Amino acid sequence: MLLTLLGLVVAVAVVVVGLLAWAIHDLTTVPKAPDAAGLARSAETREARERAVAFADEQTARLRAAAPWAEVLDSSVADRCHAEARSGSFGGKPAWSGVTCRRTTVLYAAFDGEIEPRLAELDGAAAGLGWKPRPDGRTLVQQLRHMHSPGSDATAEQTAEALARPNAVGVDHVPGDGRKGIALTVAVMDGKGFPSVNGSWDDRPSLSGPDAKPYLDRESERVVYFDWRRVGAETLKAKAYAGHRYLMAIGVSQVYASGCPGAECNGVGPDW
Repeated sequence: MLLTLLGLVVAVAVVVVGLLAWAIHDLTTVPKAPDAAGLARSAETREARERAVAFADEQTARLRAAAPWAEVLDSSVADRCHAEARSGSFGGKPAWSGVTCRRTTVLYAAFDGEIEPRLAELDGAAAGLGWKPRPDGRTLVQQLRHMHSPGSDATAEQTAEALARPNAVGVDHVPGDGRKGIALTVAVMDGKGFPSVNGSWDDRPSLSGPDAKPYLDRESERVVYFDWRRVGAETLKAKAYAGHRYLMAIGVSQVYASGCPGAECNGVGPDW
């Protein structure tokens, strides 16, 4: 009888251990990856990428033409198709995010002069191209004024502090016609800062060199790079501020293709 009970306990233990091992395997095994390379190299994506390149070049050139007082210093581009498997909430099984092809181009320029008239020209140029600010709706000029506003009940010390703040502003724009997956960033820094652009990796200290890339082809990740040229943030700042007061970035970021070919994904594209 005792041997029978021991045998039953052992059998139950084996079943429990087996079920536990299966559950752990099911929760940690990365499911089949989407065909990122196939989507990236398809004719449709190639054509969409060509349109994205032309659009970014046109927008940047027209904004550059609106700022003849700025000296162009350098430019960067980050263009890749990427998918990533992420673990679910509370230990849920991994799921692929879908393949997203994004191109971000940034033009860097330095300038001097009265800041508010310069920003007003940039605001006017962006509006003339059909862009509108997001998310709070403030333009560059409105941001500047808000930054230096001490408030109605400010003390003399608070007023002096507000007026002494750096002229550092940045506006993310979206198309006025409601198109998704496209953004224009115009950012200006004063004295020693580096203007940040959504989608750019130029100011990421985690990347050690101009050729370093953030994504790898591995079990939980798929990536295809088309164009990847970073600038050195510290080098660019030194060059800009050696002869100018302001450093400006004009960035265009676009998601030009997305999908989940050959697999199941829990989401496609970013939340714009």
